[in-house]
Amino acid sequence: MKKHIETYIAEHGLALTKLCLSLCGNTHDAEDLCQSTWEKAIRNLRKYDTDKPFEKWLFAICINTYRDRVRRYDNRKILRFSSDEEQDRFLSSIPSGDTDRDEMIALHTSVRQLKPALREVIVLYYFRDYSVAEMSEILGIPEGTVKSRLSTAREQLRKELKDD
Repeated sequence: MKKHIETYIAEHGLALTKLCLSLCGNTHDAEDLCQSTWEKAIRNLRKYDTDKPFEKWLFAICINTYRDRVRRYDNRKILRFSSDEEQDRFLSSIPSGDTDRDEMIALHTSVRQLKPALREVIVLYYFRDYSVAEMSEILGIPEGTVKSRLSTAREQLRKELKDD
């Protein structure tokens, strides 16, 4: 049985917001992406298969909406912080643990510079803890392609972070 949309929003709103922030890199674009994702989810809720996890279905909508936006707009425009304050707000939302703040900024900057297809796999794998099989389902691509993109993204990040 399908739940009421408010229940889905309460259960998955924070996870979707974090995904949107990780993809967009700034709160303004992330809020727009999040809202668009929920609008599409609400419009298509009747198509949701309750035998499958709602979050994967929602994240697939989000990734596809993000891809559409990247195609329409200049990639650099979407991924920049509009101010230092906005960057600080984003970084403070990331659990810091023992990680040095400068290293986190360098990592975030490097992830933002990846091509969208590579950024998607890094965000889903490392920030959302999805398996390769789950990412394949969310992104609608073969597992081998997910593995290849992860490998390429890791190598680019390694090279970028080593140079810093």
